[in-house]
Amino acid sequence: MINFAGNDYLCLSQDSRVRDAFIKGAYEYGVGSTSSPLLSGYTRAHQELEERFATFLNRDRAIFFNSGYHANLGVLNVFANRSTPVIADKHCHASIIDAIILSRAPHHRYHHQDLTHAASIMQQYSDQASLIVTESVFSMTGAITQTNELCNSILTHHALLIIDDAHGFGILGQQGKGVCEQFGLSQENIPILITPLGKSLGCAGAIISGKSDIIEHILQKARTYCYSTALPPAICCAASQALTILSIESWRVHRIKELSEFFNREAAARYIDLISNDLTAIKCILSGTNTETIALQDFLKTQNIFASAIRPPTVPPNLARIRISLNLSHTENDILKLLNLMCEYLNI
Repeated sequence: MINFAGNDYLCLSQDSRVRDAFIKGAYEYGVGSTSSPLLSGYTRAHQELEERFATFLNRDRAIFFNSGYHANLGVLNVFANRSTPVIADKHCHASIIDAIILSRAPHHRYHHQDLTHAASIMQQYSDQASLIVTESVFSMTGAITQTNELCNSILTHHALLIIDDAHGFGILGQQGKGVCEQFGLSQENIPILITPLGKSLGCAGAIISGKSDIIEHILQKARTYCYSTALPPAICCAASQALTILSIESWRVHRIKELSEFFNREAAARYIDLISNDLTAIKCILSGTNTETIALQDFLKTQNIFASAIRPPTVPPNLARIRISLNLSHTENDILKLLNLMCEYLNI
């Protein structure tokens, strides 16, 4: 099948150089880290990955978590408690919502992408510290948060901004550095940046980066870091190699944008409405009821195309959709085949 459901946007999970780095790392370090990073699970490979990420993203320091889920749960519960208001976009990832709930913090969810609504909530807490949490690119729409505008709004409030860049890293910016490069923002603007490595880098784990004192505080206090066995060093070796490839092969970033533009243009020509037309790797199309959406997914499978049917509770009620992820293995003909089949099935 042509896979339009995965998040391996830059096809680095299948790159021979990344696989070789993983194999070499396994020979050098063994299979597992066998311990928490605060005991003996932290190796030279972990340190090198963190240092290389900090340099690549122009941030003081980085720390490597086992997953984006671990990172979100860990960092939210370090900086939020029962007296810390948390303000989050209504469409934030489930891991962020779970993290907020576990923190027991008073929380508000502003209307999706409505920064005016977010500012009005922040105004209610202008006399105390609060947390603002959002994603750079939303996984179920492909829409980009206008992070520069959000940062400008935060300037007048005592708020700490946390950005999950899972679907922005490797896609946004000329070099794929993500949301900070896209909008020209520094660690002063985004104090806590979460960069999961399971999408564009095709690996595993997540990097949290920022000022040295913030990262040290996370290292000492994040329970999902302190009390989990560290990911295998071989994963770090593979991720370091993937980062090297991203840094020297910027054509990958430009090509994924070309495919995104082509998809948008051809979808519009066929009167297929996308939830967002932003230039990201994610394209979502509302497709009717849950039953109708599953039927469309099944039809596409019969034509050797796999595109995910997304239903509640992952998305709001009555907003089931087909989620399409573009990657560098796709050709323009693959995209045309998908769109033409959808037009055929939906009678557009």
